[in-house]
Amino acid sequence: MQVQVLGEVSLTAADGDVVALPGGRQPALLAALAARSNEVVGVDRLVDLIWGEAPPDNPASALHSAVFKLRVNLARVSDRGVLVTRDPGYLLDLRPDELDSEVFESLVQQARDLPPAEAADTLLEALRLWRGRAYDGFADTDLARIEALRLEEMRRVAVERCGAALLAAGRPGEAVALLQPFVAEHPLREAGRIVLMQSLQADGRTPEALEHFQAHRRELADELGLEPSPALVEAQLALLRPSPPPVVEPDRHGLTGMQVRYLRAEAGHVVAYGTAGTGPKVVVLLGWVSSLDVIASGRDPRSSLLERLTGDLELTLYDRSGTGLSPGPVRDYGLEASVAELEDVVRAIGPPVSLLAMSAAGPIALTLAHRRPEWVSSLVLFGTFADGPATFTDETLRDQVVAIARSHWGVGSKMLADFYRPGLSDEAAWHLARVFRDSASPEVAASYLEQIYVQDVAALLPEIEVPALVLHYRSDRLIRFRGGQELATGLPAATLLALDGKVHLPDAADLDTIERSIVEHVRRHAEA
Repeated sequence: MQVQVLGEVSLTAADGDVVALPGGRQPALLAALAARSNEVVGVDRLVDLIWGEAPPDNPASALHSAVFKLRVNLARVSDRGVLVTRDPGYLLDLRPDELDSEVFESLVQQARDLPPAEAADTLLEALRLWRGRAYDGFADTDLARIEALRLEEMRRVAVERCGAALLAAGRPGEAVALLQPFVAEHPLREAGRIVLMQSLQADGRTPEALEHFQAHRRELADELGLEPSPALVEAQLALLRPSPPPVVEPDRHGLTGMQVRYLRAEAGHVVAYGTAGTGPKVVVLLGWVSSLDVIASGRDPRSSLLERLTGDLELTLYDRSGTGLSPGPVRDYGLEASVAELEDVVRAIGPPVSLLAMSAAGPIALTLAHRRPEWVSSLVLFGTFADGPATFTDETLRDQVVAIARSHWGVGSKMLADFYRPGLSDEAAWHLARVFRDSASPEVAASYLEQIYVQDVAALLPEIEVPALVLHYRSDRLIRFRGGQELATGLPAATLLALDGKVHLPDAADLDTIERSIVEHVRRHAEA
């Protein structure tokens, strides 16, 4: 027998016949237990998952009835007890080959150690197990949301790996057939796009490959405000070369050439930082959460601007404790600990430096500029604020965002993505949400958020003489324009550059203006 969740949740006998599960409660119960296979799920939790806010008059009895009926159907396809009663609830005792998602994962893992042709065939076998969306019908509910998201991402990665294996095995036509519908469905996934471009070229269809690059450029700009990453640009250049270039060590530059180092902070934890570019020294405070790896890959909404700035400035980026490559654990999420961490980074590269503070990082940069003005030659404050309580006035919304980030990080990260760039397509929102999830755990993300909302350094502004450039989008929904206006008004030596748009972080259409303004500001005050 097999429980199938890679599509509509169903129960299949050994001969392939599908066992009907009447009503909605049996499939829901099967989905809830399969998503937590071989784990005990408590009675109260199952009632909450299946009935939510509208439980029956006697929920324990209703659950017992659903369990009894599902056991009857399981007994039709298995000669052993699969649905086990175990205090304080129930457990679905499945062997690895009895759950199609586990079979899929096993095949994907096997393919890692196989040569290209065998890897491609194994991955194709794994992908054939899919009949639709994971946990279809329950993927958008607490019954199976987290497990469905995990499986869908693994499926996408498997398609990309399969395309690469087909290409490496000399089967570019098959790779194109696999990847064209995939890229159409997931237009912002760079890895699949690159392999498709390479496969089209290998199949003698270079003009089509170049069209894909231009289409991706437009989609990145429209959806995420980004420019193509260095890896994608290199893939385009490879298409234009008359013949394969000699195999040499690539000239790594910009963010892709950033060398990550580690320092031991005075508080005792380890901080990852990296330097890229040449010119006056700038320490970049990336805001709430970040990952140097994600930024260097070009997926982060800040990547395109930072990549550009490395042509004129020496940027030092770092991941706050517990985020990205800085391992944690985080002992203190507060402002003082964050300022001390910034001091450690500036000390490591040697002051004076300019500080480029983005999003939620304003209070940290402002505090250091007030405390150690001799260390800071200039400030660049992008989409940030000084007074958290005055900026985030809706306490109920604040509490909801923190709670969702902590308990449902997948959904919470997507909700935040919608604030960063309103009107995102579903695909783009999940792309940006994944950037957040790849940068921090739910607890770290939520705890930093709590601190952001209460930080207030507005009283310091009149005493900060460091020259500042304030950039802010007029219709920013995440941090309202008034945050930038208050900085420009309160700082004695500040210039405000107001940008038109509803986004929070640099948009591709404005990168020329933003880059030029930042470079001119930093250079002018570094030379003063």
